[in-house]
Amino acid sequence: MTTINRTFSFQNELPSLPIPPLSSTKSKLLEWIEPIVSLEQFNKTSDVIERFFEIGGEAEKLQTKLQEWDQMRTGSWLAPFWEDSYLRHRDSLPYSMNFNILLKNDHYKNRYTIAEMAGRVSFLVTELYHAIIDEEVEPETVRGKPLDMSQYKNFFRSVRIPRLDRDAFHVADFDKKNNHVVILFKNNVYKVQVTNRDGVIYHSLDIAAAIEATILAEQEEGVNVGIFTTAERNMAAEVYDMLNTSKENAEILRTIADSLVIISIDEESKDSEEALKNLMLNANNKYFDKTIEIIITKQSELGFNVEHCAVDGTSISAVISHVSKGLKEDLPQFVQTFEQPLVEKQKWELSTETLDILNQFQEDHLQQKNKYYLRSEIFTDFGADEIKNMNFSPDAFFHMALQIAQYRTYGELKSVYEPVSVRYFYEGRTECARATSMEKRNLVEALESESESNETLYALMQKVSTAHSERIKDCQKGFGVERHMYGLKQISHLFGTELGLKELPEIFQDKGYLAMRHDFLSTSGMTYQNVKYRMFPPVVDDGHGVAYILLEDSITINISSYIENKNNANQLMEHMINALNELRMIAIDRKRLLSVRGS
Repeated sequence: MTTINRTFSFQNELPSLPIPPLSSTKSKLLEWIEPIVSLEQFNKTSDVIERFFEIGGEAEKLQTKLQEWDQMRTGSWLAPFWEDSYLRHRDSLPYSMNFNILLKNDHYKNRYTIAEMAGRVSFLVTELYHAIIDEEVEPETVRGKPLDMSQYKNFFRSVRIPRLDRDAFHVADFDKKNNHVVILFKNNVYKVQVTNRDGVIYHSLDIAAAIEATILAEQEEGVNVGIFTTAERNMAAEVYDMLNTSKENAEILRTIADSLVIISIDEESKDSEEALKNLMLNANNKYFDKTIEIIITKQSELGFNVEHCAVDGTSISAVISHVSKGLKEDLPQFVQTFEQPLVEKQKWELSTETLDILNQFQEDHLQQKNKYYLRSEIFTDFGADEIKNMNFSPDAFFHMALQIAQYRTYGELKSVYEPVSVRYFYEGRTECARATSMEKRNLVEALESESESNETLYALMQKVSTAHSERIKDCQKGFGVERHMYGLKQISHLFGTELGLKELPEIFQDKGYLAMRHDFLSTSGMTYQNVKYRMFPPVVDDGHGVAYILLEDSITINISSYIENKNNANQLMEHMINALNELRMIAIDRKRLLSVRGS
């Protein structure tokens, strides 16, 4: 008999996130900064690093205090700092923080009406929520090692609430009774029951029938109140407070907060590419503060817009997988109640002043969305399987090509952000592995010199792959650089005076260190089979967001940028595709040479 582990059964057994030794962080700082700065700047930065890490110096004082901080906590030493960094973020969420995923719909494209799909999705998320409550979801593991599951408690009935200077995150207590989803249609808000007072889930067809009768019969266009979630966060907080002064509005805001998810009906997207752009850039029928917002298009495509403060892509894939599998398989549901779910249209109470502000936000949004350029390509010449057959890590191979493309587009190598999950640890989220390395720089320079043999280039590629994988592994073990340095910086802010530090240590203002932390190419990869496209905005004005999906026989590449960088984005994409093929040909040629020698 197979033993099913309970969802949170390993939580108390997970190790704590380590605090790396100063010697480790010092050497890696030098290693990570060297490939992206001039020799002159590297020498200056090296001196700053030496002073920061000297015996009895600033780093030692901050490290000792960070270790004391760690001892005082039951959870991760990083968690409060990391949460603070998200909630203090003041820029517009859809343009700077949220991420978007569009699924393949090959298996159910013509199976459901929009109402049936909305009913089915409502049922599936409720089913998963109940399974999490009952701890019937098998804990995630990688190579037998359990991962932190704490983010699962934040998926449903949760929302980010805009506040002045620092937002709040609300998640309701586990409860199966009287649950609902919120559906947004023609900018109207509908509360749709999914469980009754006993916590029994309604049949998806009954939910669909209620949606069909009440919502999709709607002809009246509502006021797009959710537009305030596109605003800069302090402005959003002011509008949230204005709305909250009305009893009716306060109830709607609670309804949104306590809904399992929001389901948005997208009537505008005509194809996948438009649907992906609309996930990020179209504010109709959206509420970007909701942790999980699921979008259904007229073409029966399903998208996710995810608010990032309490969940990451590695954990949210559990929701995507459950919903996608449920739509594909359409398993029978056992009727446990013959009650019919209620649907209630929520009616905002809006003053003239509030309407004027919302109208201004709408105008601001239309201007803002035109500032972005998005491009997506599905590269089908080969995928992860062939890369493995070449004896390379697929992720390392992708980043080799990206560095070549970056150099050919910009004439230099800049910093590349690559998140690495640290969910092996309690409350672990991500570390950052800077993907620009001296190994990659050596490969790029050798390739561009056009004087090296393919055998030499292949050997350099092998060195890149090994070094890239080792850096990822170090980060997975909690021995990265950036989160440690971020922790030391936060300790300086909190306890600097107590430690005798009159000002922020110079390392945190050094040009070389800041060059490393400049997310010129902000990347994020995944390997999920049912995802068609993925997109998130650029992190810095002059850079790009690069989301990629490495599958067995294809690689999806999604690049975002500000519109003034459109030409560079297109060049980056073209150079990327060429570099992938070029690296493959080097490997093929080397294999041919070995075959000739062997014969």
